[in-house]
Amino acid sequence: MMWPLILYIGMLGFSPPGNDGLSAAPFDVETGQQVVELREPLIARTEGARLVLFVRDRSDLGIGENNVIRDFETAVPPGSIAATLTGADGEQLALSHSDYSFFRGYLGLVLTEASAAKRGSRYQHLELDSKITLKGVRLVWLDRQGRRVEDVRPSL
Repeated sequence: MMWPLILYIGMLGFSPPGNDGLSAAPFDVETGQQVVELREPLIARTEGARLVLFVRDRSDLGIGENNVIRDFETAVPPGSIAATLTGADGEQLALSHSDYSFFRGYLGLVLTEASAAKRGSRYQHLELDSKITLKGVRLVWLDRQGRRVEDVRPSL
């Protein structure tokens, strides 16, 4: 019951007291590799940390109004996007497309840890490797057992 509230806070960019919510501007994901410099580091405190890519503009994906979920899953099949987080010390965390997320009309791709990471690592760089173009993407970092929901702040 708490996850919908957490996702709602993450999508709207509402900042709860402290530094738990970070605002972010939507950006386009291009085909191929794309480096996203982060303003704030992301920390994988527990197993199951994940990155959700919410697609705000679905106009180029050919998604109809009647079968949105099915059309989105067809337009963005598993394996169409992956990510790698890199820390200042060279520590890397590979993320792979593991699921979909649908929240208040937004369509999302869930990327989860492909391999175990050292807990508490701070990641400053995000590299996306995409086989498709996605417009108006907003990134949300979810650390499974922590209370932190962080909008990823790309350095624009």
